[in-house]
Amino acid sequence: MTPIRQLLHRNKHAIGLIVCVMLFIGLGLAIVRPQPERMAPYVSFSADVDGTKGVMTLLQEKQAPVKAWKRSWGGLPAGKGQALLAVEPGAPLDGEWAKLLEWVAQGNELLLFSRDPGAGEVFRTERSDALSGTAAVMRQEGKETVERPAEIRTKQRIVLEDGDVELLRDSSGVIAARRAYGEGAVVAAVAPEWLTNENVLKHDHFELVWPWLVGDGSRTALWVDEYHHGYENTAGFLAAYPAWLVAVCAGLAVSLLLWLWQRGKRFGPAYTPRAWTVRRGDETLRAVAAWYERGRFQSEALAHQARALRRLLLARWGLPLDASPEEAGRLAKDRLSEEAQAVKLERLLRHAQGLERGAGADGAFVERTREYGEMIALLEKE
Repeated sequence: MTPIRQLLHRNKHAIGLIVCVMLFIGLGLAIVRPQPERMAPYVSFSADVDGTKGVMTLLQEKQAPVKAWKRSWGGLPAGKGQALLAVEPGAPLDGEWAKLLEWVAQGNELLLFSRDPGAGEVFRTERSDALSGTAAVMRQEGKETVERPAEIRTKQRIVLEDGDVELLRDSSGVIAARRAYGEGAVVAAVAPEWLTNENVLKHDHFELVWPWLVGDGSRTALWVDEYHHGYENTAGFLAAYPAWLVAVCAGLAVSLLLWLWQRGKRFGPAYTPRAWTVRRGDETLRAVAAWYERGRFQSEALAHQARALRRLLLARWGLPLDASPEEAGRLAKDRLSEEAQAVKLERLLRHAQGLERGAGADGAFVERTREYGEMIALLEKE
């Protein structure tokens, strides 16, 4: 039998298990293949072809104050110098457009990209005979009219009113316009597809929309509307209750915790009862000593403690079990903080040698036991 066959024969169970696991994983991936999450079109954090993440990333790289807005337009922050970018928003709730325009009139700007901005009560539109496809878009740059290629997918064109400013047009009508509202303004364009990841770099779409997005550099915030794409910040359960009720309940909860803390906390040090110390200290030691004395087991008890001390020296300092008391004393002088402790250790080891040679206890059994215990406790702390 060849070496390869021997290896296969010896490991046939493991090889069979590996093959079964691989087949199981392969079938699982084929049957339950995870599908990527499908996001709504024109979402600023979507990398799909119909998302707008590319433009948002570029704005962030240019240090633009871009922030997602996931609440109703009625809650936009007060103040001026802000802008709201709404790309093909869904149907707003009743009264939202009026609140949005009030916010614009305070000195803010609305950038509306929608195929039918007239439905938003901002601009009036009319249907033209234009064909979908690439067209020459004209823009006024200084005293010159410049044509740029762009793709238009809607037949709707903006109808200008008194005071409106034309921004972009093609042969079929106005594509983008600007209207003043109080101290602010609304910029509307009928080509939301220009901002998508698929089309922003096609033709001259990027050059056409970029000046509106960056503004004059004085904006404090550029809010990107995601609320009307189905993404919103969900309020916590406390939002259903009045603010005064939440504040009162919070105050009562804090008061209850302080009361419980005062009732349950022990102030001052915790003292060990003297009776426990006496009964579990000296009395216990004396009772055990008396038992050893009556049974004449003093030598055995001390020898047991001496062996425990020797093993502890081996574990802590690496001192051999057969090391002399003098060697232990020299090592202890370097390891222990007090010289008296080293002397005490050497004396105890000499005493242990006497026990090993068969010498009996010297009569001070309780005191010797205490010394062994103290030395063992000292070494255990090292």
